[in-house]
Amino acid sequence: MKRTSIVLVILGIVMTISGILTSRDLNHVNVVDDHARPIYVNRIRSFPWEAFLGGVFIVAGLVFYIADVRRNPKP
Repeated sequence: MKRTSIVLVILGIVMTISGILTSRDLNHVNVVDDHARPIYVNRIRSFPWEAFLGGVFIVAGLVFYIADVRRNPKP
């Protein structure tokens, strides 16, 4: 379980960093100027799911690690 928790934390860190880098508002070019709602080339602004799930994986990995340490204390 300790390996699984370490893998979850590493995966969560990678997902969070990539989610933050890909969801930043870098190139918002309004394609249609006459429209009431802005339409962007990349996508309409949405929730950064990848960064959110990365944070969830980090927390789950930490919980698994703490549970394993408490279950198998070292003498």
